Amino acid sequence: MRYGYLGPETTFTHQALLQALAVMPREFTDTVEQVPFTAVATATTDLLAGDIDALIAPIENSVEGGVSGTLDVLAATDSITIVAEQIVQVTFVLAAREETPLEDLHVVSSHPHAQAQVQGWLRGNVPSANVATASSTAAAARDLAAMSLEEARGRAAVCSPLAAEHFGLTVLAEQIEDNAGAQTRFVLVTREGRIPARTGADKTTLVVQLPHNRSGALLETLEMFSANGVNLSRIESRPIGDFLGRYSFSLDVEGHIEDRRVAASLRALHRICPVVHYLGSYPRIDGISPETREEFADATYDEAHAWIESLTGMVTPPSPGSSSTDRQPPQG
Repeated sequence: MRYGYLGPETTFTHQALLQALAVMPREFTDTVEQVPFTAVATATTDLLAGDIDALIAPIENSVEGGVSGTLDVLAATDSITIVAEQIVQVTFVLAAREETPLEDLHVVSSHPHAQAQVQGWLRGNVPSANVATASSTAAAARDLAAMSLEEARGRAAVCSPLAAEHFGLTVLAEQIEDNAGAQTRFVLVTREGRIPARTGADKTTLVVQLPHNRSGALLETLEMFSANGVNLSRIESRPIGDFLGRYSFSLDVEGHIEDRRVAASLRALHRICPVVHYLGSYPRIDGISPETREEFADATYDEAHAWIESLTGMVTPPSPGSSSTDRQPPQG
């Protein structure tokens, strides 16, 4: 099995992959190859081409919200399936090639999502430093480590503690994130295939385009979930890209497609929405089962279905030459 991740080694995405592999049965991890990529879009192209078997990508951060690059890639194809999720605790350090006073730093590099999560600390502690963009937090650490001491003087990287250790950097400050306890959620994606079995503590991810030029379209879409007692844990809009004002919505639904209430919601969406991408149902990493009222339990849907079948089965088709008024409605 070849697993792609946003590299190089020691990125938070790499940590998420290691977490995912740690809980897999051994027969799936004995011959694993970990393949770093510079972008989720590139990894997805290789996944669809069969060059890798799965990839892991960040989808949501507790501070910054949705990861637009991943959301846009997921919205662009329905030929992939999310089969698992991982959550990584996010903490950052400021690291340099050698011990350096903070006031001597003139360039600090990192990934834009990391920059956003430490911007308050940077403004307060290295206000005169320019902030440079790197393809990942680990790439910022790696590139700094590859410089000569003279070239690296006055430069630092915002990265994970693991990356600083791996690339032999000196930590100048720890826990520099503005929000302690921040987390990033990652999804493990395969080519379109088997959906993981229902566990009772599951999540379903969708991308939905709304009917155009119709007032109340978003409300109508959300009511399909409300009417079936289905809770949404995430909803984010992303531009479709053809012209202004056109958006798709990326949704996380509490439940599995095999849950009757979730399946009923998807059927309703399919009727009213021009595009519905089903991206998979998979176990929730926190193992929390949603609270489901009795009227939304599977058994209640089954009973209602059986009741309708019993009614339609009792209706006698009109005989030739008879009018519809000859048919009597079922009693009781």
